[in-house]
Amino acid sequence: MSIEKELQEELRQVADSMHYPSDLHGRVSQSYQHYVSNKRGRSPMKKRMIAGIIAAVILIPSAVFASSYLADEIFGSVKTMEQHGGSQESYDEIEGMLQAAKSKLTEEEFEEFMDLFKQMVQLKLKMTDEKGIKHMDKLTKEEQQQFEQLLPKLAPLFEKINGTANP
Repeated sequence: MSIEKELQEELRQVADSMHYPSDLHGRVSQSYQHYVSNKRGRSPMKKRMIAGIIAAVILIPSAVFASSYLADEIFGSVKTMEQHGGSQESYDEIEGMLQAAKSKLTEEEFEEFMDLFKQMVQLKLKMTDEKGIKHMDKLTKEEQQQFEQLLPKLAPLFEKINGTANP
């Protein structure tokens, strides 16, 4: 016999020969019942789930508001666009178009697109008054020439974004 089995057998014999008070079984049972009932009263899983839901309810909207708009990189803010006859709706449309561009263009194409689009928008803002009317004569000859050169550069990128480009 191995030492483990001999030890187990010896412990079993000693345990069988031991006598415990008759009320000990009742006290242990009562203590166990008290422990189980207290454990049922406080459910850590429910508390964690409720805390998680509350955190999600608070954090998700704040993350949405905290995220930067791509249109902010171009205009600076909605106010700038509104000063030139734009509206929140048109700002949101441009933001949607920029998000579509980000998803449809490669990273290099998107960087090029943002640079060219920003140049074009800056020129358009310069030539547009507060009523949204464009006055090409507000631009210098160099700016007019730059504006006319930007359009053919942006056309293939717009085609790719809109899905009209030939494969």
